[in-house]
Amino acid sequence: MKAIRFPVAVLALAGAAALSDEVPAAAPETLSFRAGGDLRLRQEAFDHIPIKTAEPSVTRGGRNDYFRVRPRLFAGVDFGDWLSLDARLCDEFRIREAGQESYEWPDELIVDRLELSLRGLFDGRVDLTLGRQDVSLGSGRLFAEGTAKDGSRTGFFDGALARVRVDEKRTLDLFGFYGRCENKLAVGHEHRDLTGLAPGWNGMDEATAGFFYDDRALEELGWGVYYVWLHDTAWRTRAGDRVPHEDVHTFGARLLPRFSDEWSAEFEGALQWSGSDGYDRRAGFATGGLKWSFAPGVYVSANALWLSGDDPDTARREDFNVLFGRYPWISELLLYAFDADGVGTWHDISHAWLEIGGSFGESKAHKVRATAGPVFAPERDGAGGGRDRGWLETVRYTFPVWSAQGLTGHLFLEVFEPGDYYVSDRTAYFARWELNWAF
Repeated sequence: MKAIRFPVAVLALAGAAALSDEVPAAAPETLSFRAGGDLRLRQEAFDHIPIKTAEPSVTRGGRNDYFRVRPRLFAGVDFGDWLSLDARLCDEFRIREAGQESYEWPDELIVDRLELSLRGLFDGRVDLTLGRQDVSLGSGRLFAEGTAKDGSRTGFFDGALARVRVDEKRTLDLFGFYGRCENKLAVGHEHRDLTGLAPGWNGMDEATAGFFYDDRALEELGWGVYYVWLHDTAWRTRAGDRVPHEDVHTFGARLLPRFSDEWSAEFEGALQWSGSDGYDRRAGFATGGLKWSFAPGVYVSANALWLSGDDPDTARREDFNVLFGRYPWISELLLYAFDADGVGTWHDISHAWLEIGGSFGESKAHKVRATAGPVFAPERDGAGGGRDRGWLETVRYTFPVWSAQGLTGHLFLEVFEPGDYYVSDRTAYFARWELNWAF
């Protein structure tokens, strides 16, 4: 399976759009070009992040300290209001102060966006995007990262996305994507596995298709429902063992009740199953929160999260496959704590936390958020033998540096006290400062 394969429904939609009278038959009256870029500079440091194994008891060799520099350049052309072509070139290089060695430049220059967009098809109801594109569907928790092993430089998906506007407050997203383990639009000597479920190169490709439906017709109760099919091709572990392919089905729903101007909530849950050879997966995911906005730009919320883990006493697989949510949506620090399981493979975790945040200053451009709460493991599969993963605290401050020139920044800190799930009892931390310049 080497080529990008689109679902029949999406191909049919694209073909119908091409033949539709809604697409202008003549050349557009206006032709405009766009160009620009951005530069992201980070310094990240972390130490003592625990891992589920006894030896080693901490991941990535302990202390790491490095700079990450990611320049991107983009260009686009608009053919009137209905058709656009966009491309973007991306790289990231690192300067190590402590930890694993960096790549040599040029490690890999990636075309991480190459998309054709058609807007206003079928009487203005459908927008269609084809090619390499950035995607965030639903809440973004399970569908936001198409290149999980690319070190946060890129997050693209290759394929097709159609957004259907049922009416002003109802939308239906239909998609089909195919992700290869190696980037074929890259130049450089580093050939990374972008999609795999384990460290190193394992040759796993991913295909996915499905829908997200969002309904905001009622102001007091927004809701959505989604279905995602994910196909992981067979792959091999570092030891050379073959892992068979799997077809994972995920059905989920989301509720967004608003009780008043001050009180609101969010609930999301999903069930997951597969019946492929060698698999019998039954798993689940749930999260929810209650938010109180007690002053302009200021809020406090109580939140909870659960992702099922695999019971070692059963033949069935109960660990939740987080789909394309293998990025730090739960925690930057705890992402590394899953190194023994695979890159960003969130599962076997429950977390409850209080969060307080607010925005201030001109245009509310300064934003502060802090969280604190316990973390547990539904299954005792850590070397420590317990279910208490530990206590996590975070704080983040986002601010403008030079608004007129598009320069912004943020400061971020996480501290984690490990529990009896781990062998390590050292206080772990993850810290970062970042500057972003858009030009």
